[in-house]
Amino acid sequence: MKRRHQVVLFAVLLLSLTILSPSFDFRGSQLNQERDQEKDTFPGSLSRNEDAQAPLEIVVAMSDEEFQAFQKIAKEVAASQLVEINLRNVKQDTYKHVLDLEFSLGENGDVVLLDSEEVQYYAQKGYLYPLNGTTLSKSLGDTVVELRGMTEWNGYQWGMPFDFDPYILAAQSSFLKRAGLESLPHNKDQWVKLTQQAIAEGIPLITMKINDMYGINAWLNHLEPRMAPDQVKRTQIDSQTGDLQQGIQLMNQIQPLIRLESTNPPTADQNDTPMVVSLLSQLLSANQASTVDEDSLERISFENLETVNSRSLVITADSVEAEEASRWIEGMTSATIQLKWYQQVNRLPAKQQELDMETEKLFGRYDMTKGQPWFSTTQDVPAATTESHPLITRIHQKVQQFLKGQITANQYVDSIRTTN
Repeated sequence: MKRRHQVVLFAVLLLSLTILSPSFDFRGSQLNQERDQEKDTFPGSLSRNEDAQAPLEIVVAMSDEEFQAFQKIAKEVAASQLVEINLRNVKQDTYKHVLDLEFSLGENGDVVLLDSEEVQYYAQKGYLYPLNGTTLSKSLGDTVVELRGMTEWNGYQWGMPFDFDPYILAAQSSFLKRAGLESLPHNKDQWVKLTQQAIAEGIPLITMKINDMYGINAWLNHLEPRMAPDQVKRTQIDSQTGDLQQGIQLMNQIQPLIRLESTNPPTADQNDTPMVVSLLSQLLSANQASTVDEDSLERISFENLETVNSRSLVITADSVEAEEASRWIEGMTSATIQLKWYQQVNRLPAKQQELDMETEKLFGRYDMTKGQPWFSTTQDVPAATTESHPLITRIHQKVQQFLKGQITANQYVDSIRTTN
C-alpha cells in the first residue's frame, strides 16, 4: 500500500508540473487569433522578435549597374540599423504592371521604390502605409519641399523622397559664343542664330533620345512659345495663333538639325553635336567616364528644363514590419548615404542641405545660371490613367513623327489639336 501511494503521488506531481510548465500554452489557438486580430488592426505594430526569420522585402526597378550600387548601400544601411533585408530588382519596362498586380494581391513586400508622381495614386488605392506615425516624420522636414509635396495626400505623407534627376538642355559654351550668345537660348531669335551657326559648320544642332517622351516634352516646353502637346492643345482656348505660328516656324527650322538616338544621348561635347537634351545624371556620368584631362574638357553650359525624374521610398499597407522599414528608410535617406548615392549614380539628393551643397559644386564645374530653381512652380503633371493611355500613345506617335521628319510642324500642331 505504501508503494502504491508513492506511485499515485508521483503521477499527481508529474501532471501538476506539466500543466504549470511555461512551455505549455493552454490558450492555444485563442492566443493566435488575438495576435492575428492585433496584426489586422495595427499593421506593422508587431515586433520582429516574434518573427526573427522574416527580413524586410524591398522592391525596386533599376538598371543592373545602378542596382549593383544600390544593393551595396542598402545592405550597409541594413547592417547599421540591425535590420535584415531581401532586395528584388524588377525589369523597368514591366515595373508598373508588376506593382499593380502585387499590390492588388497584397504581396508587394514591405518597402517599394516608387516614381514620386505615382505615390498619390497608390496612396488613394489604399496600398501604402502613412509615414506620419513613424520615426520618418522627424526627418521628412529636411527633404526638398517640391519633392515632399509630390508624396502628400489627404493630410498625410505617404513617401520619403530619395533622389531626383532633372532634365537639362546642355550646350558647348564655345558654340554658343560662336553663334553670338552668352547663354542658352530663350527666344526664337536666339534659336535661329544657333540653327544658322550649325548650318554654317555643317553639323547637327541638337541630340535627343527618341523614346524619352519626358525629355522631348520638356524641350518642346522650353521653346518660345511653348510647343509641348499639352500647351498646343490649350491654344484652342487661348487662340494665341500669332505665337503659335512663330513656334511652328521655329520647329520647322530646327527639325532637319535634330539627331535622334535610340539609347542615352551623348553629352554636348561628343559626336560633333553641340547641344543635347538629357538627364543631368547622363551628362555627369559621361564626363566622369571621359579619358580626356578635366582641364582640357569643353566647357559646358546647361540649365534644367523644369521636368524631373524623382523617386521615393514607401512602406506598403500590408507590411507588418513598419518600424523596421522606417528605420531602414531613415538610414537610406541620411545625409551620409544621400551624398554617397549621388557620388555613385549622379542622381541629386532629396535632402535640401545636401542638394544646396552639391548644386554649389556644379556652379564651379559648369556654366550654370545661379539661382535657377530645379523645379517649376507651375508644373502640374496629372497621373496617367488606363483611359488616357491610348490618347497619350497617339500624341507620342505624332511627336516622334515630327522629330523624324515624317510630318511638318504644322501637321504636328493640327494633329494634336484634333486628337480626342
